[in-house]
Amino acid sequence: MGCCNEPVTTLTGLPADPTQHVNYERGMVLGVDDFTQEFAYLAGRDQWLAREALGYGTLNGLRVQFENGGSEGPRLHVAAGSALVPSGRLVCVPADQCAVLNRWLAKPENAALVNRLLDPGSPPLSPPLSPPLSPPAVSSGEISLFLTLCHADCKTRPVPIPGEPCRSEDELMKPSRVADDFRLELRQHAPAQVEEDALRDFVRWLRRNIAVLDSSPPQPADPAAWLEAMRGAVQPWLDAQSMSPPLSPPASFATLGDYLFDLGSPRLSLARERQCEFLRTAFRFWVTELRPLWTAMRCHRPQYPDADCVLLARISFEVVWVGGSPSGAWQVDGSPAGLRIDEGARPFLAHLRLLQEWALCGCDCAGSGDGAGDGAAFGGPMAMDFIAPMAISPMQVPIQFFDQDLALDDSQYLVIGRNAAKLALNLPASVPATAGRTYVIKNLDVGALTVFADTVVGDGIDGLPEFSVKKKKAVTLVADGAGQWHSIGTA
Repeated sequence: MGCCNEPVTTLTGLPADPTQHVNYERGMVLGVDDFTQEFAYLAGRDQWLAREALGYGTLNGLRVQFENGGSEGPRLHVAAGSALVPSGRLVCVPADQCAVLNRWLAKPENAALVNRLLDPGSPPLSPPLSPPLSPPAVSSGEISLFLTLCHADCKTRPVPIPGEPCRSEDELMKPSRVADDFRLELRQHAPAQVEEDALRDFVRWLRRNIAVLDSSPPQPADPAAWLEAMRGAVQPWLDAQSMSPPLSPPASFATLGDYLFDLGSPRLSLARERQCEFLRTAFRFWVTELRPLWTAMRCHRPQYPDADCVLLARISFEVVWVGGSPSGAWQVDGSPAGLRIDEGARPFLAHLRLLQEWALCGCDCAGSGDGAGDGAAFGGPMAMDFIAPMAISPMQVPIQFFDQDLALDDSQYLVIGRNAAKLALNLPASVPATAGRTYVIKNLDVGALTVFADTVVGDGIDGLPEFSVKKKKAVTLVADGAGQWHSIGTA
């Protein structure tokens, strides 16, 4: 039942049952199978505990940044660190890692990948990957790749093994250890984050659809009514899963744009004194009814073959085809401003000590937005209102003025263009990690202020690649997480 019964591969390649350990009895003669079985049990339970009780993501370090590599071109730098992958395995990157992008692009298989990204109709390059590539149909453009960290291991420390005479050297020496290792890769597609995306949507759904009132709500509600509403919100996703024939690609956050669908109006309302009771009901619903769905998909669905990897960042940069001997090669083009790193979809795990400190004093540190530090935004000291803090306190948003072209990220909300004849704003990709992200864009006195969608991945703004904000006007743009930004109001 479930992922806790996944087989563990031993040194000999034979599967061992991670639910069994060796029953040691006096007089037993222990062999290789007994030791590998005991290892499988101990390692399997450690991974099971991490997978079910903690989750997965970056634990420490693994910062991603670009560096100036001089004549070699830009380098991608990943700092040392550690992570938990979805299977529950720990992955350690013991030292900083660097990749020269132009060297990576020079490899025939990577050059062929660039061709496909810029021109999906280009024929695949079949092995062997030679002779060198001829000039492609598209000679420049922006590409996006996903930096991914995966668990790996390798056999090491060969030792002589007794056996029959007249054996070759390979048969005489066998590895005595299996060392933990890692793989850092630039991929065309991000690893599947089924449970991660669903969890984020669940929390987002609670914050958007639950109103906590100081007075009694107009319609009384109880745990049965709350559960009915939550089950109704997830039903469209379940219906898509059970369709015959099934959706292709399978139903996911990317294809449906949602895991828990909004209730609409009116929202669920509850009195403040019943907030704790509601949270217990909602979290029980997640643990007993929703999470098993995502766990089953992660463990048993063949469409997620790379689910035991962690996404670190989405890397975007301009490339150009340059001449050379005998044909040519791809190289990074443009200034450092054209090198972009998006970590919005990256999962991470905050350690227990950090969460403890936040639980003890985070509400006082947050304050009510007026510098008083009285915790009013969370319902008073030691009473953290995780559901709808903005429903009981004035909203204070970040404001940024700009007079140069700007790439928007998750640190901005209200941006105001001024003191320029022409400005461009570049939106991040509308992907599951950015679903619901909102920008209010004001043109103060700019002659031409244009907002651009990420057309490399096929995004649009109300179906168009760009949106113009007239002088003295403003627009609100919201990402749907499925490739589109929607203008929900202009002024």
